Amino acid sequence: MRYSISRTRDSLSIVVPRRFRLFLALFIPLWIGVWITIAVTNPSGKPQSILAPAVFGLFTVFMLYHWLWNFSGKEELIFTTSELTHRRILFNISRTRVFMMDRISDPHFVPAWTKGKTNTPSGLGFSYDGKHVRVCDQVTQEEANEIVRAAVREFPELTDRWGKYAEGMFGYEATE
Repeated sequence: MRYSISRTRDSLSIVVPRRFRLFLALFIPLWIGVWITIAVTNPSGKPQSILAPAVFGLFTVFMLYHWLWNFSGKEELIFTTSELTHRRILFNISRTRVFMMDRISDPHFVPAWTKGKTNTPSGLGFSYDGKHVRVCDQVTQEEANEIVRAAVREFPELTDRWGKYAEGMFGYEATE
């Protein structure tokens, strides 16, 4: 079990830390170092175009976020009887999304998949107002099953929404 659970009278909080990936920890500083070396050793001192440094800068900011997330990011799910709050936390700065329980349907495990250069990690998914939502990046199917069981066990009134949790595909009921 890679996550932690805490309970209060009105809520169930589940904190899932990031999965550390050595490749990201090593590749991103190498990437930035190579590009800075290229920029510093440029014989003319000026870039051929402003577009290349601008694209590099934007891409580097994106990569730096992922590098920092790799070291200290975490996700928190807070279940109550009326809502599910999802927070992505990096250095105590969070992005929060709140989902009303009565608008959640089809909870299921979302397996990781790769299509071309796109790599989507596994997670816990559901439909919310007709849109697909995925939370808790890189949880295993077993962890997702345990999270849903803990929420239903803590709040039996969530059984009508989360009791139909499907393990990996729509239409398969969770087994105890």
